[in-house]
Amino acid sequence: MTRRDPLAGLKRRFATLPRPVLLGLDVDGTLARIVRDPSKARVPDGTQTVLRKLAKRDDYRVALITGRDLPALKRMARVPGAWRAVEHGGRIVRPGERARAPKLTAEEKAKLDAFTQWASQGSGHVEHKARSVALHVRRLGADTARERLAAAKKVAKESGLIAREGRAVLEAELESGDKGVALTKLHELTGAESVFFAGDDLTDLPAIRYAKSHGIGVFIKSAERPQRPKQASFAIDGPDALAAFLRSILE
Repeated sequence: MTRRDPLAGLKRRFATLPRPVLLGLDVDGTLARIVRDPSKARVPDGTQTVLRKLAKRDDYRVALITGRDLPALKRMARVPGAWRAVEHGGRIVRPGERARAPKLTAEEKAKLDAFTQWASQGSGHVEHKARSVALHVRRLGADTARERLAAAKKVAKESGLIAREGRAVLEAELESGDKGVALTKLHELTGAESVFFAGDDLTDLPAIRYAKSHGIGVFIKSAERPQRPKQASFAIDGPDALAAFLRSILE
């Protein structure tokens, strides 16, 4: 008996999209598997190879849209020719552009330092970004993680920062990026005729919604978020399934 291809419907729909297609892709939980230590997350070499090849094609525009900052993204994946929208789309970097780290005012630095000092005194992994600080609680027990995230949200607001909640993480930001806004800008900047976007978290839903209205929005399912949200055109099972789909459109 021939096994049914779980990606068949997505492949058929993708084949109908006008070219060139903007391939917008979240990174953590979408291209890279979620790991207990976020500093060790990497996009698999095979997936990076596929992305590099797609970025060279005239019928695609590849964009990595992530909550990470630029140095962290460079550690996770190197895709020459790809657009990059970092810190939840708050900053867009063109292919080949050598972007400098943004400078902080004394007031901005004081806000981030206040949150960092609090976060460093308790449990969880603290990740420093150019204009935000993230507290990861994946290593903690469920009850402890909930309590820690609730406290982090309160401290972020008291520090004059914006609190963004994600999968086992609370980010304290100077300003709030929006992946939907970033994808909209990338659509315009790249001159793409249609849009594909894949993401796995609540922060990806604005981009998934935009992609659905201009092409295809895909939700990457996980044990933490197993249901397809209404914003998505399709839902598929994890980064391995997305990697298989990307290989199929390359072939």
